[in-house]
Amino acid sequence: MRIDPKGEIAGYPALLVRNALRNLRTADGWGLMALEKAAKLPPGAGRSMAKALQKNGLIERTDTDRWTVTQAGRTMAAASAAPRISRATAEKALAQFMERVARVNTDPYFLARVKRLVLYGSMLRPEAERLSDVDLAVQLETKEKDPDRLRAQTLRRVEELAANGRRFRDFLEEAACWYFETRRFLKVEVA
Repeated sequence: MRIDPKGEIAGYPALLVRNALRNLRTADGWGLMALEKAAKLPPGAGRSMAKALQKNGLIERTDTDRWTVTQAGRTMAAASAAPRISRATAEKALAQFMERVARVNTDPYFLARVKRLVLYGSMLRPEAERLSDVDLAVQLETKEKDPDRLRAQTLRRVEELAANGRRFRDFLEEAACWYFETRRFLKVEVA
């Protein structure tokens, strides 16, 4: 979904609404103070915004003075406000991405490989000359199938990255280092 960055949603600036919904979408239930903080509203201004968002189906009441973001609100929270790109720009970005995929799959430095890659979205429509983005789903798997050898390789990589200043939040981030490192290398955003 794409929104106009200069437009309005429910009488509020579109980007303000999108960003507020992004901040609130993972909470089970939240009150007016959380909405005011997420939307950077002055104290007391949350009730009218909550009514407007509820009227537009972006939030729903779960309890007295408690709300949750609806599916429509989560879709809005994920919306892009980026300008559309030309098909030529999208094709160039896709070609560069495919070069990175080839490097990941052949370079022994990477502990993962791209198992499956799926292109979907507007780029599959040949008549579309302006695209919002290049939609790709990527499935990674480890190159090493033996769990003990993979653990040893991952530990060496974690130690190497830590020696170069990389910080890991927790054990899970260390254990999945092979995944996150490859994902970061592959990631690109077209503007």
